[in-house]
Amino acid sequence: MRSHWPRVAVCCSALLAVCFAQKPAPKPDDWPIQNAMIGPNSPIEIRAGSSYQVQAMYPVPDGPLFSLKTTVVWSIEPAVKGISIDATGKISVDSDVPHGVTGTVLGDVEKGRRKLSAKLYVFRPEENPLIGTWHVDTRVACGESQEIRAAASRPLSLRGNDWKFHVSQQFWVGKEHNIAAGVRLAGIYELDLKASKIKLTPTWPKKPPSNWNYLLKDGNKTLILQPLEPQEDLEPGCGYVLMR
Repeated sequence: MRSHWPRVAVCCSALLAVCFAQKPAPKPDDWPIQNAMIGPNSPIEIRAGSSYQVQAMYPVPDGPLFSLKTTVVWSIEPAVKGISIDATGKISVDSDVPHGVTGTVLGDVEKGRRKLSAKLYVFRPEENPLIGTWHVDTRVACGESQEIRAAASRPLSLRGNDWKFHVSQQFWVGKEHNIAAGVRLAGIYELDLKASKIKLTPTWPKKPPSNWNYLLKDGNKTLILQPLEPQEDLEPGCGYVLMR
């Protein structure tokens, strides 16, 4: 008796070949595009007379943003005199653009597949020298001489964190990346440039407003924040040391 197995095997092989041929190819991972944003910083804060390079980026766990390798058409709306963006995403701001001018940076990813946007602010250091990112030092500044020395045994709750002052009068203290990322303190601030004072009003966690003297040293690379009211984690007469 002739065996039917060879014929069955041939038929099955042919059927499998047809099935695999008809199965659609797997789609590329579009998670980066679906989670894309404009970076590396948002909001975008540019000093008058300087430039800044924006990119389409996407987040990764416990790390910084990664650049998204794709095509993006950049624009700024509304058009602002003295501010331009080229095809690569480089933003240029003329030196005479006033402090506080705003706009919106738009990124059209792959002809409409995603629409990205980020707020843009122009600042002038002579109007607000605190704008930017500072790192809270482990040391403190004490006394009328503002001597910088090691902190007392009590821990500084904000030590080792970053402190950001934004053009929009918002501030936050925390860490942006790595496993310890998170916000420790956030709110709004009021700057008195002539008196060298600043008022902090935390909105998270909710706390009473606090008033501080500030002093810039080392070519504006060191900022001393001296509280005018007692602070839980600062010994009397001492203030925070922020570096950038």
